[in-house]
Amino acid sequence: MMPTVILTTRCPNSCEWCFARAKMEAYRAKGVLEMGWEDFVFVVDFHERSGLKNINLLGGDPMLHSRLPDLLDYLRERGFHTQVGTTGAVPARLVDRLAEAKYPRLEFGVNSTSYFDYDPEKRKLMDYFMSNISYPVGISYTFTDRDVYEGSINPLLDRMAMIHKFSLIPHLTLQIAVPYIGTRCFVPFDGYGKVIELLELWIGVLEKNGISHHLDCHCIPRCQLPANSESLQIAKSACTSFVFDIGPDREIWPCFPLSERTCKLDQFTDLNDVQTFFSALLGSEDILYEENCAECPERLNKTCHGGCRGFHVLRRESHASIRGESGRRNPSVTRYERDEIRS
Repeated sequence: MMPTVILTTRCPNSCEWCFARAKMEAYRAKGVLEMGWEDFVFVVDFHERSGLKNINLLGGDPMLHSRLPDLLDYLRERGFHTQVGTTGAVPARLVDRLAEAKYPRLEFGVNSTSYFDYDPEKRKLMDYFMSNISYPVGISYTFTDRDVYEGSINPLLDRMAMIHKFSLIPHLTLQIAVPYIGTRCFVPFDGYGKVIELLELWIGVLEKNGISHHLDCHCIPRCQLPANSESLQIAKSACTSFVFDIGPDREIWPCFPLSERTCKLDQFTDLNDVQTFFSALLGSEDILYEENCAECPERLNKTCHGGCRGFHVLRRESHASIRGESGRRNPSVTRYERDEIRS
């Protein structure tokens, strides 16, 4: 799987469900705000040695990197296809500068989960970005415990309306908020069945409207899959691969919930070496939701690994100190006209 490159540790948002926040705060406490030029060149060389000509830039928000245009120029010279994950809440002058540069292989992804909760100024920045960036833009949405509680289709309809209004890529990336140090509003163990039901409903609407979709890296325990959901192909119960993250100091880890298990990128020749190393290090035996998972036949047969590794963190910390209050709010309302959406 293609690694993600953590270009900056700063972000204009402070989302309660963000599992990257604790790691980024730890970096900033050490004075690490962004990836330096030499480290970036090293990471690009590593991608090329691994046979990759695509690179995925994340953060924090990579749009806050002090030399972003220079980095993009360098990737253009090296012939890379670049995807930038951003909040979209960036200055208009940066949007205009990037649009004028006309990079041939550049696209953006925006996490839209909190879009309708932003203040007017931040919404204005995001709207300007989506309207004027002049590159393909896709959006994602993260399921939180609010979605479990409300069970509403309105967030989906809002995102479909955003796709139509801003002429975005007709694709919706779906994510599930997982527990990690300091996170709140993540989907609890007993909420996964409800998420699957919502996914089935949402996917039906997306497909009727010609919008593709996929579920980001996640592992859903078999015991939480509704009995009639066996055909839902995007739900997997075995965690056999990892979306590796490369930090701004060339640290590498298998996923944010396991980001304490870091190595230096320098010790590996290419991505195959990284995958082999972490696959051997991280067995499924340490992934338990609760104690009775240990004797589950599905888990003993290695057809179920117990779910996202974020719950491994949950076992180490008290539930109250990690999750806190859910912050549930009133159900969202329709923001745009939806005449062209068939539900």
